[in-house]
Amino acid sequence: MSTESTTPITTQRVHWDLNYDVHLGATWGRFMQGLTEQRILANRCPECSRVFVPPQAYCESCFVKTDEWLELPPEGVVEAFTVAWQGFRGGPTPPYAIAGIRLDGASTLLMHYVGGLDLGNPHTVREQIGPGTRVRAVWAEQRSGQILDIAHFEKI
Repeated sequence: MSTESTTPITTQRVHWDLNYDVHLGATWGRFMQGLTEQRILANRCPECSRVFVPPQAYCESCFVKTDEWLELPPEGVVEAFTVAWQGFRGGPTPPYAIAGIRLDGASTLLMHYVGGLDLGNPHTVREQIGPGTRVRAVWAEQRSGQILDIAHFEKI
C-alpha cells in the first residue's frame, strides 16, 4: 500500500431532476390566494408598523405575530435591479430583468421580473430602468396561486 499523497477530489458533478410540493402555510397561502384575485396582500407588525410583502408570519425585528392584513396597490418603485444575461435550465430565456420593488405602502422589497424593456443592448439598460423608476404589476391571464400570477412589472 502506497503512502504517497494524492490530490483529493473536491468537486463532484450531480444532476437532480426533482418535482416536489411545497407547504405554503397560512401566511403564504393567503398571499397566493390574493394573487389569484389580482390582489397584493401584505401584513403589518403591531409593534413597529413595518409592512411586509411578501407577508411574514412574524416580524423579523420585533419577533411578534403579524396578523394585521392589508391590500397594497400594484404599483411601486424600483430600489435595485439586475439583468441576467445567462440562462439556466428551467428558467426564463435571457436576457431578463429582475428588480427589488418597494410597493407603495410597503417596508420591504418584492423581487420580481420587469418586462417591456429593450435588453438587446447592455449599455442602454440603465437609461430604461434604475432606482426610482415607477412600475406596476401586469397580471397573468391565467392565475393559479403562484408568484407568477403577477406576470411581471412594467415601467409606468
